[in-house]
Amino acid sequence: MTSSRFQPAQLYDLSDRVALVTGGATGIGLAQAQGLAGAGARVYIASRRKEVVENAVKQYGFAGGFEVDVTSKESIQKLADDLKAKEGRADIVIANAGGAGPTHFGADTSFPDGSMDPAKKLEKVSAEEYSKRMLQANSFENWNDLFSLNSHSILFTAITLLPLLAAASEKAKQEGKSHTSVFMSTGSISGVVKQSQMHYAYNASKASANHLTETLAYEFTTATTARVRVNGILPGVFPSQMTADNKDEKTNKSDLSDKLPTMNVPVGRPGTEEEMASAVIFLASNEYMSGSLLTVDGGFTAYAP
Repeated sequence: MTSSRFQPAQLYDLSDRVALVTGGATGIGLAQAQGLAGAGARVYIASRRKEVVENAVKQYGFAGGFEVDVTSKESIQKLADDLKAKEGRADIVIANAGGAGPTHFGADTSFPDGSMDPAKKLEKVSAEEYSKRMLQANSFENWNDLFSLNSHSILFTAITLLPLLAAASEKAKQEGKSHTSVFMSTGSISGVVKQSQMHYAYNASKASANHLTETLAYEFTTATTARVRVNGILPGVFPSQMTADNKDEKTNKSDLSDKLPTMNVPVGRPGTEEEMASAVIFLASNEYMSGSLLTVDGGFTAYAP
């Protein structure tokens, strides 16, 4: 008979752990939060929209919610202070909040008209026309704003919550438990592929986020005494407010079913909430995972340049 320690309920048990997910009221963050809660964690969500947070907490039974602007040091510090007052620690923190930024003319994986027909592939334009279109769509301001949201916020969330993460690991150690706390970021496969996908700024900001996550893993291990793991999750196409036009206002969940006919993913569909949840539970529970970027993309990066 298989030992109980190999049972999924024990392998992925997050009971009594305190989790915080920024951007946790909708989309990918909501799936992450639901997954952690399903594995036994006490989950808090945070978002810039107070009403959306309150609705999600009420609907999904999370431990609580906070209003936060992740591009503000002061707001992130208040978030940390509020969580400390409630729990005194954070076993799991996911920096998930993010945005799409400016879009523009260019080569997309699934071609500009949504088609996968090579005959309808993008027609090239002159250097002058390309320059004109890029400069119209992009500015230093919208790039700076997006980097603050998608990349800089990861750093400030991580270092501000670090004392609470360290406190969680210390508490577990004192209680004779083997688990350590973990900080995670939500990056993107857009930070890996070479295509602009018609949003240079987004892809560049996510490449920054991916690398920053690996750097944090190294720094926390070598420059601090904290026993904190750091991992990143790189989603492919998942339903969210950034990828879907359809949203159920009651559930805060998005729907990509209308885009299935033109979806350029090897498995032929977007990822599900459960697949996002299971990936996050794995990174949270596996003590040998640190400094890793887990790609969950239905095989997209296996063929996309």
